[in-house]
Amino acid sequence: MIIRFSYPALALLALTGGCAIYHPQPLDSASVEAALQPPKLEAVKIAAARIDHPLLKPIVIDGRDGFSPDEIAVMVVIVSPELRALRDQRGVANAQVLQAGILPNPQFGYTLDQLQANTDPTLVNGRSYGLSWDVTSLLVHHDAVAAAKASGAALDLSIAWQEWQAAQDARLRAFRLLSLDQRLPLAREIEDDLADNVKLTQQAMEHGQKTSTDLMTSTEAWTQAQNNRFVLEQQITAERVALNLALGQPADAPLRLKPAPGFPVLPADIAPNLLQGLEKRRLDLVALTLGYKSEEATLRAAVIAQFPKIGLSIAKANDTSNVHTISYGVTVDIPVFDRNQGQIAMARATRQQLFDEYIARVAEARSEVTQILADLDVARAQLRAVNESLPQTEQLAASLTKEYQARNADVLAYRDARGTLATRRMEQIQLQQSLLELSVALEIATGRPLLNCGADN
Repeated sequence: MIIRFSYPALALLALTGGCAIYHPQPLDSASVEAALQPPKLEAVKIAAARIDHPLLKPIVIDGRDGFSPDEIAVMVVIVSPELRALRDQRGVANAQVLQAGILPNPQFGYTLDQLQANTDPTLVNGRSYGLSWDVTSLLVHHDAVAAAKASGAALDLSIAWQEWQAAQDARLRAFRLLSLDQRLPLAREIEDDLADNVKLTQQAMEHGQKTSTDLMTSTEAWTQAQNNRFVLEQQITAERVALNLALGQPADAPLRLKPAPGFPVLPADIAPNLLQGLEKRRLDLVALTLGYKSEEATLRAAVIAQFPKIGLSIAKANDTSNVHTISYGVTVDIPVFDRNQGQIAMARATRQQLFDEYIARVAEARSEVTQILADLDVARAQLRAVNESLPQTEQLAASLTKEYQARNADVLAYRDARGTLATRRMEQIQLQQSLLELSVALEIATGRPLLNCGADN
């Protein structure tokens, strides 16, 4: 059977069959502005109710009275421009898996020996055409695909881990804003009382009842209180700007937070067994194990690739005397210089690097959990001391208030008692926030949600 090729048609088929089509995506001001537009709230609500994540649970977002810290956390994962760019890496990983599964193309060759100034009518043009293919790629195909798939799975877990950290950061910022909003009125109250103290001290100094040293002391106290209020206002602005950025909103966009009934707290018996199964819970550590698995497959493929390259070919030809032949060929590399030793050395070094990195990360995680638990004990003791002293401070302030209203107490003593009470309440809120931040750090260090909702005792 003789197969006749239409070579122009064959060339056209080879060039156009299965080819991708280029679509431009300009990076101009119009496309940038369109991409910066925040997504519709309804679309975010739907995505939040359907979110599929190893650590984040679906949540129903209301939004009518503001957003809770838990709602903010899930919304950030959905709409964050930074996370969206991070998730685009999955397309690269999928393309690498696709590329790893593609075998090299066979090669088609055609030659023509055209007669020139021929006087012999029995001679014809000589032709030959044939196919050749490098079969060595079959030896490493399985390991190459396995390495690419393991890398893709590791990337998925790495992205999920960073999504969870972004969610935790946003949730913590929301609670921090609620804490700052509670402390700001107390800071203003202290500042106002100390400003009144400055005025009263000035009046008393004019009557010879206070000295310039007393005025300087009260003025310094008022200045310090004013600076404290400035710091709180700056922190509120910084936290709101950071949350708006994470939510893909303009920096000055209003953000309504739904007041929480209390700060989330850790269960009382959370400490035991936190280190058990740590390596299988933390997504970053699991991602490292998959990366190590990928590098194992890469090293195995590099070792197998030492096998000499083998090419098979078949060709059909006729010479100018019209003698037809079919030839079969095998080409084998002679591994004199290149035995793939460079790739093998690189793969071994990379595997060892990943192994040592995994060991270091596990040791760091275990140490971090132990340190956070110790810090939590200290923070709980400090908060307990403040809570125990607060009723006495409230009682003293209430007593001086009654005496001041009955004109039996000095106004400065009355204002000092009010300032002490406000300061103690600010310390309580600050310690509650510190306890929450340590609890979130423990969640991240252990790789699992731990917090319950409720007020801390």
